[in-house]
Amino acid sequence: MGSLVYIDARQVDTKTVIREMKRPYSLEEYIEKVKPIVEDVRERGYAAVREYSERFDTRSFDDPRVARSEMEEALREIGDEARWALEVAAKRIREYHEATMPRDTVREGYGLVWRPVERVGAYVPAGAKPYPSTLLMTCIPARVAGSRLVVAASPPYRDRGFKAHPLIEAAALVAGIDALYAVGGAQAVAGLAFGVNPLPRVDKIVGPGSPYVEAAKLIVSTETGIDMVAGPSEIAILADDSANPELVSLDLLAQAEHGAFSSAVLVTPSKSLADQVASRIKDHVREPHMGLVFVVVTSSVGQAIGIVNEYAPEHLEIVMENPRDVVNEIRNAGAVSLGEPVAYMDYAAGPSHVLPTSGAARWRGGLSVYDFLKPIALVSAVDEETLDAAIVLARLEGFRFHAESLEARKKAR
Repeated sequence: MGSLVYIDARQVDTKTVIREMKRPYSLEEYIEKVKPIVEDVRERGYAAVREYSERFDTRSFDDPRVARSEMEEALREIGDEARWALEVAAKRIREYHEATMPRDTVREGYGLVWRPVERVGAYVPAGAKPYPSTLLMTCIPARVAGSRLVVAASPPYRDRGFKAHPLIEAAALVAGIDALYAVGGAQAVAGLAFGVNPLPRVDKIVGPGSPYVEAAKLIVSTETGIDMVAGPSEIAILADDSANPELVSLDLLAQAEHGAFSSAVLVTPSKSLADQVASRIKDHVREPHMGLVFVVVTSSVGQAIGIVNEYAPEHLEIVMENPRDVVNEIRNAGAVSLGEPVAYMDYAAGPSHVLPTSGAARWRGGLSVYDFLKPIALVSAVDEETLDAAIVLARLEGFRFHAESLEARKKAR
């Protein structure tokens, strides 16, 4: 059951407010539980994957790969409206990521070229609810970036004859990935990291999951790339008197329904708006499976912006009279919505909804084509001045052969 916390920040500093809002997120206890699973998969391969699937998902397959015919059946099964929604969202997501692809930069003497991560595995949750949108949000950017192999793993669906949830299977077809595997949990992450036949070994694993999945990603990250460690979902709404309290309330509740550990925060200099929103949501947040909602009243817009930047939210929604003026002052946020509901960003706005949580927006952004690209530096046409500088630095650091290598090249020019 969630709860509502009302904070009057007009007489306290930003650090005090953040201390009250922040909830520490640690994977330590999950790492201890997951590590034996990861190591068992490393040692015994798919036999271990299957055993853990039977234990945790109550179902497993000799061959977990979902056939294309099953995906096509799923696409028919979900109906025209669901198919239309998946295709429209996929088109917008693809367009957004195509527009953000970087270009190679080549100058006289140096340059930078981009090359795709060759093999990508996406984890797509499907526990209490299926997340076909996550398959689109993780696999399409990899495809746009040019990854040669793009596969996804998702837990087997218990209630039907499909290997994975029909919506996940349909999304896989719409996204045009190479393969979908009906495997979930830490065992799926380990299988993709090590390549236990029939699961392929991938170069990078992306996508959100339970704390067990995130712990497994962290464990394998020393030998396989990962996108980020995703914690509970969170939103901050920065609003003023121009905001509609009913719409703000619904946007907060939409994020709080992600689960008991999710956080939804309203930060506003308007006490009137804060009071109206608190009144509207106080009963709803007490429902089962709702998260924690904070309503924070500040002394000024400047203090509100300071709190948001320190909080570094996964999602930031700016609902103010001039949101484009305010966004220039935002330094830390996974993704920013200018007046539109974050729920739109969750599904069809274009940017990926896989975003940094728990303050990680201070050092990285959301999943994008850059997560599936590698910048490779080029060097050519050495000039005399920088070559001489390199020789001096090599001597200063005591690397004799570095210096001699450079000096010999200088003489040979």
